Amino acid sequence: MKKDLYHIKQLLSLYHSGMTTLAQEHELMEFFAVTPESALPNDMKADRRMMVLLAADGVCRVPAGLDAQLSAHIDMLERREHRGRRGRRLMAIASVAASVAILLTATVFVVKDSSSSVYELTDPQEAQDETQRALLLVSECLNKADRKAEETDMLLERLGFDMSMFEDDSMEYDDSLMTGDDGIVPVFSDTIGV
Repeated sequence: MKKDLYHIKQLLSLYHSGMTTLAQEHELMEFFAVTPESALPNDMKADRRMMVLLAADGVCRVPAGLDAQLSAHIDMLERREHRGRRGRRLMAIASVAASVAILLTATVFVVKDSSSSVYELTDPQEAQDETQRALLLVSECLNKADRKAEETDMLLERLGFDMSMFEDDSMEYDDSLMTGDDGIVPVFSDTIGV
């Protein structure tokens, strides 16, 4: 029986590829006509029903309106793909613009710092205070950027853009580097200073 099933699976693969001869198709129809559905594995039950229907009628009837539904679905997929390409292009342009902005900002600060007198912190408490102020400033900027991104997302959704095309399910945030073996986030505040 296993040898027969293997042979039938090969014929089905050829059939679905459109490469069977008329004799092979008749062999498939005869096999499924005499084999009960309960004797077949689950992956062949749908094929059996299809072959039995084809053997009974000889013609497969297409439901009315299926061509219009398929055409509309294909058009929708094409529009989604076009929007996806445009969105990826916009994301690439935005990434390049952000990189240039970061480089320009860094250059301005380097030129500004090189023209001013050297500022050196020797007191550990003062260094910790300055570091905390810098981290708070960075945190505020990131929070503002998050709010602007959320506003932009809401605006794009109101305009009818499909925001799911920008989501990448294969990329997930991994915070395993931030947690210890026990799952607790370590505190590094006591390591700041000299």
